[in-house]
Amino acid sequence: MTGKATQTVVNRDSLGSYLEEQIVSGRFAEGSKLPSERAIAEEYGLSRPTVREALRDLVGRGLIETVPGRGAYVRRPRPGDLAGPLEAFYRRQQITPRHLVEARKMIECEAASLAASRSGRNDLEAMELALARFDHSTDLVDRTRYDIAFHMSIVRAAHNPVIEMMYASIRSLVAQLMLRSLGDPTVSHAGVPYHREIYEAVRDGDGERARSSMSGHLVIAERLYGDDLDRSLRGVFQRVLERLLGPGVTLDDLLEVAVETDGDDLAAPRGATVGKRDW
Repeated sequence: MTGKATQTVVNRDSLGSYLEEQIVSGRFAEGSKLPSERAIAEEYGLSRPTVREALRDLVGRGLIETVPGRGAYVRRPRPGDLAGPLEAFYRRQQITPRHLVEARKMIECEAASLAASRSGRNDLEAMELALARFDHSTDLVDRTRYDIAFHMSIVRAAHNPVIEMMYASIRSLVAQLMLRSLGDPTVSHAGVPYHREIYEAVRDGDGERARSSMSGHLVIAERLYGDDLDRSLRGVFQRVLERLLGPGVTLDDLLEVAVETDGDDLAAPRGATVGKRDW
């Protein structure tokens, strides 16, 4: 381990708390391997089943991951880890599209401005790839996935982990807003062209233009949603899904696909090309 425990370790809960403190404090670095179950059990005088249960608790909390035959490793924290615990809370708050648009303007306009001064080659290529995938997709779910991927790439390019975590925590709500917008030809026609404007402003290092373009993109909903703007978010999108895809598709089913990834491992649609920049 890393030295004598600073707290008494006598059972599963206390062992889990101690290991969590070691991970959070950085004494166990990201990607490092934890001692074996046997080594931990011997050091603290615990049974191996007790140690195994404590490790399972850490896996459940997203702190470690286990590799069969190799052991347990400290897991890199992901902003998306926040989404699950907060989803139930958000559902109880009767979120409306207006609430979400206001929050997105606070987060994404600032992120776009920061991205203009902080983005590097990899950031810009991620944006280009997301746009290429979006432009070559016709399926509503795929377009939503690539729309999320593009906006997430802007947020990441701000290189501020707090902003990234804030955005990740509302990603499933954002997916609902995107489904509503992309399923409405009038809203989609007005909003989609802003994607390219946002990207070009970030690419050119123009923070004010990036902020303005992102704001223009997000306020489309305020101008064109009509009565939907102040209705229950979940109710609005369930009706949209029934209209577009039929009553057999539920919002939860579609969101599971739409937000299952932020775009890191999605294959580009056939025919999509991505431009490369020389630095």
